[in-house]
Amino acid sequence: MDEFEIISRYFVEPIGYSREHVLVGPGDDCAVAKVPDGFELCVSTDTLIEDVHFPKDAAGDVVVSRALGANLSDLAAMGAEPYGFTLALTLPSYSDSWLSSFSTRLNELVKHYKLPLLGGNLARGQLSVTINIMGLVPHGQALLRSGAGSGDDIYVTGHLGNAAGGLAIVKGEVDADCTELVESYFSPVPRILLGQQLRNVASAVIDISDGFAADLGHLCKASGCGARVSLESIPVSEALKDLFGSEIAQSMAVKGGDDYELCFTVPTRNADVIAQLIRDQEVLVSHVGKIRPELDVEIIDAKGVRISGQSGYVHF
Repeated sequence: MDEFEIISRYFVEPIGYSREHVLVGPGDDCAVAKVPDGFELCVSTDTLIEDVHFPKDAAGDVVVSRALGANLSDLAAMGAEPYGFTLALTLPSYSDSWLSSFSTRLNELVKHYKLPLLGGNLARGQLSVTINIMGLVPHGQALLRSGAGSGDDIYVTGHLGNAAGGLAIVKGEVDADCTELVESYFSPVPRILLGQQLRNVASAVIDISDGFAADLGHLCKASGCGARVSLESIPVSEALKDLFGSEIAQSMAVKGGDDYELCFTVPTRNADVIAQLIRDQEVLVSHVGKIRPELDVEIIDAKGVRISGQSGYVHF
């Protein structure tokens, strides 16, 4: 089966979801899409490589769930509504079962998130997936990393460290079977709706991909400030603590990557607004600390001791 037959069979024919702003979709030299008046376009790109971002021999549905989840999480951090994406897939060889799994899951995800596939590319080589994703925000309302100020409260969504625990299981580093943790790694759930609700409420937002401490550090650097966080306030699931013990679980919550939760700051003037928003959420939202003027991130344990080793994942 050649390149064009693969594209037709697994992507053009089964991935039929579209929206009215897509004027020309897959099949031409470029897609053509309309940006509505009063909106701005948020654009992000991520590349996921086999044996780096997902396990060697991972099934197609796992690969696309992680790839699209990671990209959608970037939109969530900007407060953006999904608009469209392009997909570049590099395959070492043709496999009907792998591509069928990839395509079926991709079709489920584009329908769920109302995210039309605008086009893409297929090549032969080491397995990798590159997604260029786009989202819309009302003019001037994009959420950035750079708006936090001294005294702002710091919040995170979900339970941190679950994906790190799931990865340890997948890699065979621990002999256990915990669906909750493995699914957190295999199928991240981007906080799209909450991100949109944080417009005009949060002062700064970042998604947690490299690890909570590392990404909070990125937010603080962009905002020209620091943070003080209580280790005990960082939300850790019972599943993670039961499997690894509290100390290792807390370390995973601080340093583990791939959570794709949101970390955000809220000024005190919006305290009542965020309190109501949290009450209305189905997803867990936890207050974990405060922004401060000193230019460093402190994570303090129950004894008031600063914990070390807060760096997250880096490629180089």
